[in-house]
Amino acid sequence: MKTKRILFLGGAYSQIPIIKEAKSRGYYIINCDYLPENPGHKLANEYHNISTTNFKEVLKLAQEVKPDFVVAYASDPAAGVAAFVSEKLGLPGNSFESVNVLSNKDLFREFQKNHHFNTPKAVAILQNENAFEKVKELHFPVMVKPSDSSGSKGISKIENVFELQNAINLALEFSRNKIVIAEEFIECEGAQLHGDGFVENGNLIFCFLGDHHYNDKINPFVPYSTTWPSTRTKETIILVENEINKLIKKVGFMNGPINIEVRINKEGEIFIGEIGPRSGGNFVPQAIEYATGFDMVKAALDVLSNNKIEIKPNLCKFSFNYVIHSDKEGILESLSIADEIMPFLREFHQYVNKGGKVKPYQNASAAIGLMILQFDDKEIMDFYLSKMGEVVKLELR
Repeated sequence: MKTKRILFLGGAYSQIPIIKEAKSRGYYIINCDYLPENPGHKLANEYHNISTTNFKEVLKLAQEVKPDFVVAYASDPAAGVAAFVSEKLGLPGNSFESVNVLSNKDLFREFQKNHHFNTPKAVAILQNENAFEKVKELHFPVMVKPSDSSGSKGISKIENVFELQNAINLALEFSRNKIVIAEEFIECEGAQLHGDGFVENGNLIFCFLGDHHYNDKINPFVPYSTTWPSTRTKETIILVENEINKLIKKVGFMNGPINIEVRINKEGEIFIGEIGPRSGGNFVPQAIEYATGFDMVKAALDVLSNNKIEIKPNLCKFSFNYVIHSDKEGILESLSIADEIMPFLREFHQYVNKGGKVKPYQNASAAIGLMILQFDDKEIMDFYLSKMGEVVKLELR
């Protein structure tokens, strides 16, 4: 039997689980990313230092290495490239059109509006365009963000037009296509919903949503944790899942994992903020697996080979991921974890080692590390989430 070849776009820490799973299946691993020190490179049979957002170069590489599958796991920027290359080479995957809509906030908001989903009033602003004229139709406060970025990079909430230009400049720093989206702020009643789902043959067959948590002292729009399951009622979750399923069908996304963010306003209206055409970063699939038993990584590879997707009965456990972060800049001297949390700790990943530079947690790239914890009791989970700043000790100089 011919060994299957899989081309992974990316290979950051959160992408390691799927590379390891593919390797355990005997696949030949080809890793592609512009960072020579990428941890995914170390696990690959071969690697290429090419940007995963370069359509032309990744297509050229794929034509040379002839993969059976092209996968962009837990990476928004690479998702469109993976779909484009797969479509060009006739490989399994979702249509480029569907992934492109889900990956670009300006296209996504337009799609939602045209198909009568609840969506904030939004305008797309091109570089060097008259932004002040564009936002005249919006009511403040307004969120300004890059249309094609992820990890909460370049996002601002502004209260008036005088703050607009600085917010646009920040967003443009993190935008590849140089398109900024400005949209009316949706006040969320209760926690923002966040989690992953899985789609098979155009149907949402699995979905597990939790509550986002933010550090208001640093940046109120960069989540440091999600606790699963959500505190929302079962009836509300069903309504949200129905909306997600309806949108997935409309956009034509057929197979694979999706990452979801949803806000619900005080009137009970459901606003789907994002449906990323990939698994969540920050080891979201693994945190969900500890709570439910559903193996998102295995399913992501199984669906490419037309294998049956296994959904086990819900374990009904409680879990959260926690991004280890700092509110100030410095050099890491030490990182220690209190013994009392160890019985609940399932995974620990450290990105910045002693002597490494630490940045304030303004976006996901400033993470120092990540932990996944699992509990049998929600009260104990909530107690330890509130104490994470005490049980995880950082020393900076």
